[in-house]
Amino acid sequence: MATWSTLHIFGYGETQLIGTDSNKKVPSTALTTLAAVVNNVYSFKPEGNTATEEYHAINIFHDMFADWQPKASDAKGWRTEYAKLDAEAIAALVAEVEAYVAPEPEVVAPIAE
Repeated sequence: MATWSTLHIFGYGETQLIGTDSNKKVPSTALTTLAAVVNNVYSFKPEGNTATEEYHAINIFHDMFADWQPKASDAKGWRTEYAKLDAEAIAALVAEVEAYVAPEPEVVAPIAE
């Protein structure tokens, strides 16, 4: 993918990368670099905010900002300027999503009679 615009990290276990000519979803469990990005965005939680590390979604808009949307409906989310984020960690996650190839489904031979 030449350019990415949006990275969605969904709390239900999927990560989506949207770009100029691509839209790819990957199981979050397959991403070894995901935790560094999640932890980086969470580290900007405002003082006194009651949100936990459980999130509904983390939305990162390239070169603009990241939004943390908490899972709990009574908690407040926050926005962090992209320039404050760990660009290297984000780049590593983007590269990992781009390179991800889903495993081939296992073919089970029919049982002979």
